[in-house]
Amino acid sequence: MGGILGHALLDCRQPFFGGSFFDHEGLPYCETHYHAKRGSLCAGCSKPITGRCITAMFKKFHPEHFVCAFCLKQLNKGTFKEQNDKPYCHQCFDKLFG
Repeated sequence: MGGILGHALLDCRQPFFGGSFFDHEGLPYCETHYHAKRGSLCAGCSKPITGRCITAMFKKFHPEHFVCAFCLKQLNKGTFKEQNDKPYCHQCFDKLFG
């Protein structure tokens, strides 16, 4: 598996600290790169999603990071409109694009 250097050579070039790592397809990764490989990084904050998430616009978000691109109000799946790959609440969408 490449031991401690396996991940360093594959992705972020940072050695493992404490000897712990995440296994993905037989290769060792740090937590961030493990979630990046699995597609489970939040599109809002780029941090790993380990609990609840919202999937919208083919992306995953922590619920608190799925917000209107203009007013930053928290959105729910199905209660937003999309423009240029960004989510907007109905009020801001109508104000900006209506």
